[in-house]
Amino acid sequence: MGVDLLSEHVAFPRPPGLIVVVLLFASLLEGAIAISQLCGGSPVIWVANGVLLGVLLVVPSRRFATYLFACLLADFALNEGRGDNLMLGGILALCKLAEVAIAFGLLRGRFGARPDPARPGALIRLAVTALAAPVFPAIFAADARFYLAGEAFAKVLADWYVASALGFMVVTPLVLAMFRSHRPAPPGRDAFLPALRYFGLLLAVCVVVFWQSRYPLRFLVFPPLLLIASQRSLVETAVATLFAALVILGFTVAGHGPISLLAQAGVLSQGEKLRIAQIFSFVLALCALALAARTEQTRRLRGVLAKRQERLRENEQRYRVLADNSGDAIYRMSVDGRRLYVSPAAQEMFGFTPEEQVGRNWREDVHPEDWPAVRVELRKLNAGSDDVVFSYRRRCKDGRFVWVETRVRAARDRASGVVREYIASSRDISVQKATEEKLNAANAALAALAATDGLTGIANRRAFDEALEREWRRAQREQTALALLMIDVDHFKPFNDFYGHLAGDDCLRRLAATISGCLHRPGDLAARFGGEEFTALLPTTDAVGALEIAERIHDAVAVLEISHEVTPLGRISLSIGIASDGPERYHSAKALLHTADSALYVAKHEGRNRSVIATIDDHGGGAGHNTPNTR
Repeated sequence: MGVDLLSEHVAFPRPPGLIVVVLLFASLLEGAIAISQLCGGSPVIWVANGVLLGVLLVVPSRRFATYLFACLLADFALNEGRGDNLMLGGILALCKLAEVAIAFGLLRGRFGARPDPARPGALIRLAVTALAAPVFPAIFAADARFYLAGEAFAKVLADWYVASALGFMVVTPLVLAMFRSHRPAPPGRDAFLPALRYFGLLLAVCVVVFWQSRYPLRFLVFPPLLLIASQRSLVETAVATLFAALVILGFTVAGHGPISLLAQAGVLSQGEKLRIAQIFSFVLALCALALAARTEQTRRLRGVLAKRQERLRENEQRYRVLADNSGDAIYRMSVDGRRLYVSPAAQEMFGFTPEEQVGRNWREDVHPEDWPAVRVELRKLNAGSDDVVFSYRRRCKDGRFVWVETRVRAARDRASGVVREYIASSRDISVQKATEEKLNAANAALAALAATDGLTGIANRRAFDEALEREWRRAQREQTALALLMIDVDHFKPFNDFYGHLAGDDCLRRLAATISGCLHRPGDLAARFGGEEFTALLPTTDAVGALEIAERIHDAVAVLEISHEVTPLGRISLSIGIASDGPERYHSAKALLHTADSALYVAKHEGRNRSVIATIDDHGGGAGHNTPNTR
């Protein structure tokens, strides 16, 4: 968006080292397995995978393989320590680490070296990755447990997939928010109690909603969590989201909460009830974290804009001081316009001594033609503006006028706000004005040169393209006809070969002048399209009028009698393709050009030295009738 949202920040601690990560991963993994055994073997949330993914995204890429391999060994060791089937444990460990590696591959290229979940779109990419990364590892894990442990394939697949996706969605943003390279400053002591109140409210709502099993009130968890997301930092929101998810899942596993109503009614099994709670927690996390990210983006942007505005104000004040002390003429004026003080620099600028100017109304020295614009600016001061800047011509003592730029500031009474007097500073900008006028003239000349063909002196292809689009839009707007002539010099290459390129250039110049001379209306445009091709753009002209102009061009070229001995005709001739579109059909300027070019092709194919009219069909292509006119 053109603004660096990370300009206001404090650095976070470095990411944890390898030993810390392995120990944390092993602890979380062992805890998750213990919880899953309490839940009948169904995993609740893979916190370890979410933590490992977050750490891998913030550590240097060269350490990726080391961290992943070390965690794989730790998983193997845990399986061996529990006495699990060695082959099954190895396959499951590989599946866990594979889904982390897949998620890392999907996110690292888009997140950058130090990802920030508060950046626009980051949470959406993370959610998509959380849903996509566990698919294949979950299938392989379900296959392994089906063949090696005899467990139900569908149940293992669903349990594994949902627990992994939830771990990525809930835990990974917290790790990224904690260890990103930039973040807002942590809350101070004064902000601790409000944060505690927000978390207390969330805890109370979660307990009230999910302790009871009589009323379907689970969506009441959204308001307090979204309140935290809109008022607190992304880190606090991520912590609150993880806390809420754990409370929801814990009560649901224990048989409490609104989701248990369905299980009690016999609609859902205990495993299906848990998966509904996991999906609900996933959606809850996505909504809360997305809102928190948006809130943090807004805060950053406001901080950056405020800082920049402050710098702009400081620079403006600094430049004002420099301008006021760089030889500008300084005035103090009463409310009615009389000069109360004039600095000595005014004499060097305008010729009047300070004494000659004090007491006189400054309006007397403003050029009469500039006074209306100056009066408009002065009214802004009366409307409440503190200062205005305007340019005008100021009379000198010798009678000449010079351009000056004047800044007028209103000195107001602090209590009432009434203007007591005005402070003005003027600087001579005559040289600047003269330079601007020369520059404008030079730009106009360059623009005319850029739109003119260097050989023939008529409009070039660029000017023609711009005019075609402009006239096409006008024809659409005003519902008028627009005609286009595509003109080609017959047998021009043999002419060049026989007479030489200098004679060819002279021929093109004469033809260009002739074609341009046949266009009498101010809106008509003759242009060199390229090589020996010319165009004539005819606004508000139908096919009949365009054919008349084409015949006029043929007659004028015949009068030139430019000799061309290598052709049967013995002189230079033209082939002309005509396209015209009335107000009832408007397709595109490109279609009109293409149709005229197609008509030109027909004219050349039928023997040259003729005009062919074509119209535009209902689909914008060349069609209709053609009228050959052989000269």
